[in-house]
Amino acid sequence: MNFWKNRPLVITVILVIVLLSLVISTANTEDSVGPVSILGRLLKPVQSFFYELTEDIGMFFDGRESTTQLKEQNELLKEQVALYEEQLSNYYELSAENERLRELLNYMQDSEYEIVTAEVIGTMPGEWFDEFTISEGSNAGIRTNMIVYSADGLVGKVVYTAGGHARVLSIMDDTSGIAVMVERTRDNAVLHATEDTPDTLQMRYLREDADIVPGDKIITSGLGGIYPKGIVVGVVSEVSTNTASERVVYVKSTVDFEHLEEVAVVLHVFEEVQ
Repeated sequence: MNFWKNRPLVITVILVIVLLSLVISTANTEDSVGPVSILGRLLKPVQSFFYELTEDIGMFFDGRESTTQLKEQNELLKEQVALYEEQLSNYYELSAENERLRELLNYMQDSEYEIVTAEVIGTMPGEWFDEFTISEGSNAGIRTNMIVYSADGLVGKVVYTAGGHARVLSIMDDTSGIAVMVERTRDNAVLHATEDTPDTLQMRYLREDADIVPGDKIITSGLGGIYPKGIVVGVVSEVSTNTASERVVYVKSTVDFEHLEEVAVVLHVFEEVQ
C-alpha cells in the first residue's frame, strides 16, 4: 500500500501516538496538578478516542476469527452430512439386495438340489437380454445346461463356464425352446421367443381345443429334460387366430430381464426324459 511506502510519515505518527499515550497515562494520576493536569483533561477525549478505536479493531479481528471458525465448522458439517447420506444410500442398496436374495432363495426352498446365487456382471450387445454373464462359474460347481432362475421365474440355462464366471442363455433367445404347460388346464406346449416381438414368447404345438385364456400362468412341464417341472415361465398375454384353425398364443415372461441383478443356479443337470 502507498501508506506504508511513506516511512518517515509512519514513524512520525507512531511517535506521536506513543507520546500522547505517555502524557495521557501521566495525566490520569490523581496527584497530577498544574499544566500536566490541565493537559490531561484536554487530552482525555483523545484518550477515549484511541481507546474506542482499539476496542473496535479488536472486535473486528475477533469477528474475523469467529467467521473463519464458522466457515470451518460449516465445511466439516457438510462433509459429515455427505458421509451419512452415502452410508444411508449403501444401507438401502444392501437392504434391497438382501430382500431380493431372500426371495430368490425362498423361490425353490423345497428343492432337493443345491443352489448358488450370483450377480449379473455383463450382457451381450443386442436388442434384448438374450445372453449375459454371471459372477460364479466352475469354481462354484456350475456346469453347462444347469438352469438359472430369479425370484420372478425361469431365466435360462448355462451355456459356458470358466473358473470365476459363466455365460447364461436367456429364454428370450430365439434359439431357445422350453417344454411348458398351462398350470390351470395342464395342456402341454413348447415356448419359443419370436423375432417380431422380442419381449414376448409364443406357444407352439398346443392342442387346438385347449382351453387357454389371457392371464393363464405358464410353467415348465419337465418334459424333454434341462428344465425341471413347475418353474414359472410367464403369463398368457394374448390369444388370437391367424387362420381358421390355428390359434396364436403369446406369453409375457414374468422376469424383468432389463433390470435383472441377481440369479440362482441349480447345481444339477437334469437328464433328458425318454
